[in-house]
Amino acid sequence: MRKIILTFILLSFSFLFKAQNTSEADIWSGSYAVYSIKDDKTALDTLVIAKTKDVKPENVPSRFEVDLKRWTVISKKDKRGDSEVVRRFIFNPENKDDEYKEFGWTRLYQEGKMNCIDGGHFFICQTKPDTTVDFQKEGTFLTKTGFFGVWLHFGLVELKKLN
Repeated sequence: MRKIILTFILLSFSFLFKAQNTSEADIWSGSYAVYSIKDDKTALDTLVIAKTKDVKPENVPSRFEVDLKRWTVISKKDKRGDSEVVRRFIFNPENKDDEYKEFGWTRLYQEGKMNCIDGGHFFICQTKPDTTVDFQKEGTFLTKTGFFGVWLHFGLVELKKLN
């Protein structure tokens, strides 16, 4: 009987350990210095990205139900301390919904080489450092850090993860 109990306990711990190791890593949370692509010496701002509660399916349009994870982004330059809620780019081949397609990055995403989050008027992406990112008609950009962003009225920036 002791052997059965011991075996059960060991199996339980092994399943718990496996569950912890297979949980999805948070690749976004942290602080990032933001630099103009023309001046990589002077930081324009510092962004703090933090995981927040997942949204409930009933609180989002149906196309966003495929991914309910959310993060907040706070600009340290913004004196009000307002945060923006961001979500990952949608990739749902069943519904032919692919936000990477517009930039020609679908294959990169599928290979695990590109991940992006969307804040409405901006997006931030990460890839490997020293990667040339192709913006198709807009040209290419070499990201030294692997993190870059595009703001609607500001343009392209490089981000450097601080922690």
